[in-house]
Order: sequence, then structure tokens, then C-alpha cells
Amino acid sequence: MNPIFKKYYGKSIRIAPDGFSFFRHSGERLDVKTFPASSNALITTEAPGFFQPGDHVSVIAARHVPILVPSELHDPDKNREYLDLQFDTSSIGGVFADTAGDYKAVYSLPKNVTDTLSRLPYPYEVTAETTLFYRFLSESNAESALLVAPNPTFTDIVAVHKGALAFMNRFHLTEPADTLYYICNILTQFNLRQPVIFQLAYAGENRKLTQLLKSCKLKTEVLQS
Repeated sequence: MNPIFKKYYGKSIRIAPDGFSFFRHSGERLDVKTFPASSNALITTEAPGFFQPGDHVSVIAARHVPILVPSELHDPDKNREYLDLQFDTSSIGGVFADTAGDYKAVYSLPKNVTDTLSRLPYPYEVTAETTLFYRFLSESNAESALLVAPNPTFTDIVAVHKGALAFMNRFHLTEPADTLYYICNILTQFNLRQPVIFQLAYAGENRKLTQLLKSCKLKTEVLQS
């Protein structure tokens, strides 16, 4: 099983701009159920058929990439102000902050989502998905590593060097050639040599991206679900 899914997605609800997904371990198998935004499915309707009453559920927030604030400068009372710099916060229902190395990763969920979560019969905690990516990379043995997470409408990329967070961002051009361009720019900008590139395959490997990475002689590992 994909080590990221095995460690972080045991019983979880992933909330993204293009819909939501449920994850549940069944022995060594990972059960996944995905609901695109176009399906108009409701978490409150679908969750009882997937989780058990009393399950502790992880909520994985993937609606946007967090804003990074150096920990020594971070003021919890200003979390919404940090988000105001980049997002429309008029419909925010919850603001959260994770630790990612020397930074606080500040992010939010809209009010309709937090209201929905509050109606579920499960205790839960919220973590940004890219924070989980950072944790995975920082615990890897690679001196430099990137995790590339292609989604249908966006690609998230997180990079570490010697365990420290170097880069975390989202891109909305998702063709493999675009993703390769982003990766090459990150490697150049942060002088990352001989990195390991992890490709997170939510729904199967992006073979064209894998081929492009290998053609550039970049060490690549596909994390299959």
C-alpha cells in the first residue's frame, strides 16, 4: 500500500475543490470512494454508509495550499489576516494552522463544509494535505525530495532539502509537460541536486509524466494507492 495512504489516510475524508473522497483501511487494502463535485453528493448522506458510528475521522483539507508563515513571526490571532492577503475570506467557516518545519501552514475550510462536518457523528481533526506531504518527505531518507500530486484540475508540489521545507504550492496547468517545467524550475531555484521525485497516484500512475521525468534522468518513485 502507498506509504502516505497507509500512514495518514486510515479513516479520512479528503475535501478538495473538485469534490470529496472517503478512505478506509481494510487490512492491507485501502477502500476509496470518490464523489466529484458534479455528482452533487452530500458528505452527511454518504458518510454513514462508509464509516462506523464513533469512528475517529481525519479530515484532509485540500481546497487550497496553506499560506506559510515563519513560526517565529506567527501570531495565531492573525490567521484570518494572513488568509485575507490571498483569499476571499467572506465565506470561511474555520481557520487552521499546522506546523510544517520552521513554518506555520495557515489554511481554511468554508462555512458550508465546517457546518457539514459538525453534523457528522464522528470526532475529527483537520490537517492540510500538503502538510502530510511535507511530513512524508521530511521522514524520507532522501537529501532532496519532491512530492508531486496531480489532480484533474490542479497539481500540488512540495519540496524538502535536508528535511527542511523548501517549497509548497499549487499549479492549475496540469499537462505532464507543464508539471515537468514546474519541477525543473523548483530544482533550479533551490539548487536541489539528485532529488527523488515522488508521484502520488490517486487514481493510477500518470505514465507520460513518469516517462518525462525519467527522460530527464530524475529518480522517480510512483506511490500507488
